[in-house]
Amino acid sequence: MPALAFISAAEKNAGPFLVTGASGNVGREVLKALLARGAPVRAALRGSRKANADALGCETVHFDFEDPSSYAPALKGIKGLFLMRPNPVLAVKKTLNRVLDVAAEQGVTHCVFLSVAGAEKNSLVPHHAVEQHLMRGPLRWTLLRAGFFMQNLSGPYREDIREGTLVLPAGSGKVAYVDAQDLGEVAALALREPAAHSGRGYHLTGMESLSFDRVAALLTLELGRAVQYRAATLWGYWRHCRRRRIGIVPTLAYTMIHAALRGGSGAAIDSKLSDLLGRPPRTLRQFVEENRSVWA
Repeated sequence: MPALAFISAAEKNAGPFLVTGASGNVGREVLKALLARGAPVRAALRGSRKANADALGCETVHFDFEDPSSYAPALKGIKGLFLMRPNPVLAVKKTLNRVLDVAAEQGVTHCVFLSVAGAEKNSLVPHHAVEQHLMRGPLRWTLLRAGFFMQNLSGPYREDIREGTLVLPAGSGKVAYVDAQDLGEVAALALREPAAHSGRGYHLTGMESLSFDRVAALLTLELGRAVQYRAATLWGYWRHCRRRRIGIVPTLAYTMIHAALRGGSGAAIDSKLSDLLGRPPRTLRQFVEENRSVWA
């Protein structure tokens, strides 16, 4: 057997794997991708129950970023960790970074971390501190620096789209949307083949950069009713979020994210996702076609 093939087989991680955020958009897709490949998986959930295990199709374990006593039991026996930051968790040094320390103590060998595009240069985003901690620590690591998720349309934008007017302070900025399903496949790939992906940071986007006017036009076509985009001022968007009863912290986060889009922060297209998948990434049209009922 050639030496390269021997090394590749020896370095393949058979698991088991722990998936944090297992009930969320990306975590669910990571679970699906790992289970589809026959990998042993443990889903980390707050208040794990048998019903959750039955619904997810795998073992579940109680895990809470705000409860350090839950870290070691959840990580016991795990070899690969998929780590992501829940939006409410801002103090990453005493939560996510501590999880990484406990993971190393428990014998975890590799972590795939769901970061955000530009985190390596922006110390203001919480993901930056986690990336730095990973790079300084003993674990092998892979960073998935994701662009703007299509799932924003079915999540934060859902009520606006249902009512026919998408209100955002993004000006004429464009976005190279990425689907959580594609991210789940890449995460599973990196977890199972750490030798090929350790020490890598991947900027992951779709292959089309769309303005919000174009997104509204696509929604209009696919839903069969008018959806328009209204470019709001920062203050106008703030008032819009308050009318929607969105909390102050998420409103601030949404405002900063969309204001940055005005300057082109989400427009760049990178072919890396396509290279890793071995196929074109899913398109926004596909996502909308498959999720029409969300905006009914």
